[in-house]
Amino acid sequence: MQTGTAVQTLKAVLVGCGGMGSNQAKILSSAPDYRLAAVCDAYEPNLKKVSDAMNVPGYRDLGEMLAAEKPDVVAICTHNAAHAPMTIQAAEAGVRGIYCEKPMATNLKDAREMTRVCRERGAKLVVNHQRRIGADLIEARRMIERGDLGEIRLVRGQCGGDVLSDGTHIVDSVLFMLGDPEADSIFGTLHRELEVDASRKDHQRKSAEPKSADAYQAKKASDLQAGVRYGHAVETGSFGIVRFKNGVRFEIACGDMRESGCAYQDYQVIGTRGRLWRCGDRAEPNLFVSDAKGGTWEAGSGEFGYMPYPAKDGGAGAWRPVPVERERSHAIGKGYELLARAIHDGTEHPMRGETALRGFEIIMGLYESARLRKTVFTPVAQERFPLDLMIEAGLL
Repeated sequence: MQTGTAVQTLKAVLVGCGGMGSNQAKILSSAPDYRLAAVCDAYEPNLKKVSDAMNVPGYRDLGEMLAAEKPDVVAICTHNAAHAPMTIQAAEAGVRGIYCEKPMATNLKDAREMTRVCRERGAKLVVNHQRRIGADLIEARRMIERGDLGEIRLVRGQCGGDVLSDGTHIVDSVLFMLGDPEADSIFGTLHRELEVDASRKDHQRKSAEPKSADAYQAKKASDLQAGVRYGHAVETGSFGIVRFKNGVRFEIACGDMRESGCAYQDYQVIGTRGRLWRCGDRAEPNLFVSDAKGGTWEAGSGEFGYMPYPAKDGGAGAWRPVPVERERSHAIGKGYELLARAIHDGTEHPMRGETALRGFEIIMGLYESARLRKTVFTPVAQERFPLDLMIEAGLL
């Protein structure tokens, strides 16, 4: 963080030393605004690996670590079901900031409670929807606000995985691009199959992102077939329609209901004068526009899935890349930098808990609509995880 005067380095601890936790421990250890003081995990091998690598103490219990270290900031990188209770525990221990992995919770009651406790205790809550601070989505929002695409009529988002774990990024990204509008009505449908025959598995494999992304999408498909990911039940495929109060329609497709061959986190914004296409995370460039000006790229299948590629022999195409400034730092690192600024200066974080809660309510509304088999409206009343209720009732 760049300021005119020196500021206090924030003492940070991290809980959850798996893949994401290991990555965030590295980010925190090199961030100028922080000093990583300790890590925590109930699983000894992961704890020892990260503790040794970062040369910091390791704890098996979050409460013990909070009492001993008295940190300013806690990073929560555990399985999804632990996010809310650990956030509440950290806020009640008096920390100044919490950087929580997405999704913020696994039911609406916990999400609302963790937001309330953090607000009342004065703890800055951040939920790691890092795509909303990426240069590509910032430029997309800028184009929409300028009216480059005309009146926005429809937004589509697709990805492998389940709505709660992966679709949360779609919902948050779409909200950001549209200026964080309020949802009005929500319709969702889903299916959950724990055993998939060989032909279906082969179809799912072929529907995954091609080449380098094959293993990534195949792993998600395998997790969905098991019926549980990150400490909570998941569906095999889902589709939903959200109507915002500003009149925009939003469609989301996850798991095996997504379009065959599309990239992970594929977004399209459709307006009266043009269309914007964000083609996943891996391609560069990954943001394209199609309008009356045309371009030299055409949609097709290739290394990064179904997206625009340069037209053959330099020919004309419907798409052209949108110039986006190259990212100077990792998005999660930027998120931590902004959290330090929020703590020191009182500025609002773009990934603050209240913003994440609005997207989380949409996700729970999709599940609740599928359970009730009808459209639901905001505010969503059901505070339990509707997928759990469907399973308990024998509906899935």
